[in-house]
Order: sequence, then structure tokens, then C-alpha cells
Amino acid sequence: MATNTKVHNQPPPSPPSPTLPEIRFRPLRLSDLETLELIHAKIFPYGYNDDPSEVYKQVLSSEEEGDESRNTMTLGAVDSSRPDDERDQIIGYVVTTNVLASHSEIANNIVVGGEPLSENSENVLVYVMWLGVLEAYRNRGIGTYLMRKVIKHASSIPTCVGVYLHAVADNKAAIKLYKKLSFKCVRRLRNYYPINDKLYDGLLFVHSLNGARYHRSPKDVVNLLLGHVRSGLKSVSTRLRKIKEERLHNHS
Repeated sequence: MATNTKVHNQPPPSPPSPTLPEIRFRPLRLSDLETLELIHAKIFPYGYNDDPSEVYKQVLSSEEEGDESRNTMTLGAVDSSRPDDERDQIIGYVVTTNVLASHSEIANNIVVGGEPLSENSENVLVYVMWLGVLEAYRNRGIGTYLMRKVIKHASSIPTCVGVYLHAVADNKAAIKLYKKLSFKCVRRLRNYYPINDKLYDGLLFVHSLNGARYHRSPKDVVNLLLGHVRSGLKSVSTRLRKIKEERLHNHS
């Protein structure tokens, strides 16, 4: 999803208190909208043209009204050790939506019951639209907890065959988390994310459920291999540049 988010004139959340944060979790509410927009602008700096505010409004309104037909799930994290006016303010969250597996971008990668997914299949996938935690609260297990809740939610849907999401190829922390939770990378998307006037590759991860399997097409395999090669060359180039800069500095 993209940003160009409208940010309201509201100060960002205060940093965590010196004491160990007392993290608790709750569903997102419509009253969280401005905080979510602020966090979204910080965590998802993607240079698309659409504004996610309307999507947030629709999802949160549906959650608040208790619409039983809704196909979304939200969960937010708050730090109860913060000052009274901030103790219920969101510091991390996840938003998902259900999609028909046959209409998804990975429909051709899915095998159910030993057979390719049919066009008329009623199977669904849970797609992670947004998962983010403010930098000051990372490495505390919040993202892991949120994703485990997503997997548990998806597992409770009888027709669900998996959870899938996109990640920036350079986001090592996120990739480490997804692999820890048994997500499999099935596709590399060249120049998928425009961030700060640069293009970054995206990775598509899937966590299989209810006996479904996910295979990589020959094209997917080639793109993943090429991605590894490009990443390796980029790493070597960066290392050589630093060595050159250090030598120039030492001779100056």
C-alpha cells in the first residue's frame, strides 16, 4: 500500500518511558485514525499516490460496528507504562484482509489436496496489508506477537489456505521474522517499492495452512536467484567503496 499520507498537526507519540514497557494488545478503533496516519507515514515511506486514510476509515468503521460480514482483522499494541494521556495510544499494529485465493496474485502457485487451485475454489487467503511497530519499541517481540495472532486468526477460518504479505527485499529484520514464523518466499518483485526516489525490490512471502503447498514457477526461481546475485554484488560494491574511502582518509 502506498502513502503520501495526510499528516495532521498532532505531535508524534512520546518515546517509551525508562521503565520496562507494559505492552498490551487490543483491536484498533476509529479514534486511533490520526495516530495510525502518523505511524504509517513513519514506517511506510513508499512513494505511491494513493492515500491509505480512506482504507483505514473503512476497516476501523467496520470493526467498531461489529459487522459480522467484515473480512478484516486488526490488532494494536499500546504501552500502559506511558503517561495517562498516552497509555492507550497505538505504538504498533497489524491490519489484514481476506481475499479469494483464486483471485490473488499467487493463485498459480497454490496446490490444494495435491491439485492446482481451481478457478472456482472457495478457498481464501489472509493478506497482511500493514504490519508495523514504532522504532523505539522494536526488538521486544511485538511484531512476532502480532503475526502469531494473524496466523491464529487465519487458522480459525476453515477455507483459509495461507497468510501472505509483501516485504522490502532490504528489510532484513522483517525477513528474519517471517522466516522464523515459517513463511516461504515464493517471488521477488523487481523495483516494487519506490522509497525516497529510489526503487527497491519486493519479496512475496506465504505461510501455508490446512495442507496447502506453494511452489515457485521457473520464472520465480530465476528472479530469486538474480535477486541474490544483485544483492551480493551490491554488498561487495559497498564494501569496496568503504575500503577506498578509508584509504583516502588515511592518506589525507
